[in-house]
Amino acid sequence: MAADGETVNVTATLPGSRATISPVAARFGFWSAIATAVLTLITFALAITALPNRVDYPFTSEEIVAQWPGDYYWMFPGMLLPVLFVALVAAVHELAGADRAVFSRLALSLAVIASAVLLSDYYVQAAVMQVNLEKGQLDGWSILTQYNPNGVFIALEELGYVLISGVFLCFVPVFAERTRLDRSLRWLFVASCTATAVSFVTVGVGMGMDRGDAFEIIVVSIVWLTLVAAAPLLAVRFHRTTNIA
Repeated sequence: MAADGETVNVTATLPGSRATISPVAARFGFWSAIATAVLTLITFALAITALPNRVDYPFTSEEIVAQWPGDYYWMFPGMLLPVLFVALVAAVHELAGADRAVFSRLALSLAVIASAVLLSDYYVQAAVMQVNLEKGQLDGWSILTQYNPNGVFIALEELGYVLISGVFLCFVPVFAERTRLDRSLRWLFVASCTATAVSFVTVGVGMGMDRGDAFEIIVVSIVWLTLVAAAPLLAVRFHRTTNIA
């Protein structure tokens, strides 16, 4: 029992781990994981229903006008998703013991970079490209628009989601406990990273530099599916740390 005037710092110890995490951090991680899973599903659903039709250069056909603004709706939750992902990774960092914190710290750094890349990419499309399309101000449109399979948008999206795959790779040594839950998370992250690497090599060998949006579609799908599967498991992991005696 603490003496009067003393402050008690209560932390939860992970079963079989030397790491400690505060109840506040555990609850933050739990709700970040739940929100990430839900928002990923929403973004995925909107993106699938808004897949743009193929259009030719200079990507200003009436087909694009007919699809506007539906092709942009998914980008709004898509902008929030990277921010939520950073919050989730920050919470995961709290789970890492001192001997594994270097991996979670690297994961957080990669997550911040990925979030900045994707947030900038989607914001330009949502806030700049739509207005210019509506006004017919199309200078530089072709290299920046999402409809260009070899454009800036696709390249930045590839970069952002490859970096997130790097985050998953850094997670593997973080979840090192001999529990079924940690083993499931490790195998899931390893499978996700392997699928991304194999896809990159396969598409690169088969299509070369002119791969269009083939790899982009694959890597985005892999990452989103991984988040949908992993986030609920992470929520369970955080929830278990709140059971403090």
